[in-house]
Formats: sequence, structure tokens, C-alpha cells
Amino acid sequence: MTLYVEPNAGPTPIIHVIQSARREISAGVYYLADRPILNALRAAHARGVDVRVIIEGKPYGMKPWQVRKEEKAIEATGATLHLAPYRFTSHGNSYAFLHSKYLCNGHECEIGTANFDWSALGQKNREYLYVTQNPSVVQAANAVFNADWHNQRAPAYAHRVLVLSPGTSAAQLIAVINQPGPVSIESEELGPYAPTLDAIAAKGRLARLLLPASINAEDKRDVAFLESRGVQVRLLPVKPIYYHGKICVGGREAFLGSENLSQTSLEANREMGLILGGADIGVLQAQFDKDWSAAR
Repeated sequence: MTLYVEPNAGPTPIIHVIQSARREISAGVYYLADRPILNALRAAHARGVDVRVIIEGKPYGMKPWQVRKEEKAIEATGATLHLAPYRFTSHGNSYAFLHSKYLCNGHECEIGTANFDWSALGQKNREYLYVTQNPSVVQAANAVFNADWHNQRAPAYAHRVLVLSPGTSAAQLIAVINQPGPVSIESEELGPYAPTLDAIAAKGRLARLLLPASINAEDKRDVAFLESRGVQVRLLPVKPIYYHGKICVGGREAFLGSENLSQTSLEANREMGLILGGADIGVLQAQFDKDWSAAR
């Protein structure tokens, strides 16, 4: 099990998972356009690996011709491609994405915050990647992929192993926020979502929150609410490194995954993350502290 921090690692951790595949590769990712990853998928297909990819068919802000270009690049590798089925929403909200960022073979998975493109894996974004051979995680992530591939519900046990949206991720993330002692939270988006906002507010001065300086007006109002409850908030400049990571770190456990703190992310999207412990907590906390020092 290895934790990687971007932009230092680049696409190498994901490529290693692809190269170690023996029979199959399953990727469920919001956006896939990174050339080294595409080349690795092409090589895997050429050596007889069954490569399957699910991407978001309507990424926010992208035009149809751009999505079609992405599709053609993936199909050119020999991979079998599906667009995400629009069935993830749980509250009648049609604004739902496949927003997960993971890739698995039969014995190893990468799960993280990074889309598979140059911005995330080049020299631009703060991201986190986690590579694991934990059999329970590998089985659960592959089961989620197969359920999505066949337009079925993810099995219940996957929600116990993974931080998985829609379904149980809000409760899991709030439990991490509520753990005793200080918590350090980084997210690209804040809300609005009362359950997570109230949990952070209840921590008061024990909570530190980092957001990118580009947050919208609604997020700024939520920041004002949190600050009125004593929460320490800082904003990271969008350059030289844009903050796209999503983590929550405490003394006992930490969260890392594709989930933002918004209602759409936690209740409507397909998202995937992990609860971490041990030495990984120290790595995440050290990076948070560095970013905190660089923020205003």
C-alpha cells in the first residue's frame, strides 16, 4: 500500500498498476486523456489483457466534440468503452456524474483524487493517489466497476470497504470529521451541504479547512458561516499548483477520495474513496501543513 502526492509522482503509479495487470484492467474515471496512461492501456491490450473503461459522458464544461475526441483516443487503445449510466442520483436530481477516479487489475487498485489527464498528473494540480493490493479493497472496487458496467447496483459490502457514493459516503466522511481531536480538511468544493457543514462547524477551532482561492460565491458564504463558528479557513492560490485534492485527516483516521463536500458529490454522483490509518495519516498531515503554510 503506497500513498502518492501529486504533482510529484505523475502518472507513474497508475501506469504501474496497468503494467502489472495479468488478465484484466477496469478503469472508472471522470476523464481520461493522459497520453502515457493511454499508451500503457494500448500495450496492455496488445499483450492480451481485457481492458474496460467507463468515463463520464457529459463532463462539466466540456463540449460534445471534446468528449468524442476523448472517446476516440480511448477506443484507439483497443479498450472497450462505456459511458457512465445516468442512474446514480438518489433524490430525483438529474445533475449526477461518474466522478470517481480509480483503476484496478485483478490484484491491485489505484484510488485517488486525480482525473487521468495532464492537469492532474503533470505539474499543475495537488492530488493524492493510493495504490493497494488489499484483497478486500480490490474485490470491492472491481465489484463496483462490474455493477456500473452492467447498469446494476453496487453490492452492499462494497459500501463497508470503500467510501462510496451514492449511498454511505456522507456518513463515513462525517464520522472522520467527528473523530476526537483536531481535523484537517482539504476540498476543491465546500457545499452547500448542511450535514458536512454542521459537522465541521461543531469542531470549531479544532478544524482547519483549505480550499482553492477560486471558490464561488456560495462557497464563500459557507466559509463565512464556518468562520463564525471558529473554524480556521485558508484559501490556496490557484498557481503555481491548483488544489484539486479531497482529504480529511485526524489523529485516528483519514479520508482520501474523489468526494467533494457538496450534496451532489455525496448523494448523487458515483464517487469512490478510502479510510486510511497508520503511517498514511502522517504523510497526509505533513502535506496539509505545507499547503496550510502556503495559503492565505
